[in-house]
Amino acid sequence: MEEALRRLKVSGAYIHYDEEGDVLYVHFGDREALEGVEIGEGLIVDLDKDGEPAGLTITSFKTRLSLSKRS
Repeated sequence: MEEALRRLKVSGAYIHYDEEGDVLYVHFGDREALEGVEIGEGLIVDLDKDGEPAGLTITSFKTRLSLSKRS
């Protein structure tokens, strides 16, 4: 995975890719995530203290990306 994807700030969102775990983390601003809700297999919405989305976690990211390129 390219170095640019490892840690990137895009319009107030921070994106971090953990290559060892194959997990993509997207954090929305500086909100602190207190809990995660799985909305699909390996797709987790991280919620702040008010229950608002604070981030998104995608497991098996590289695998998913490879599969989507084949379709």
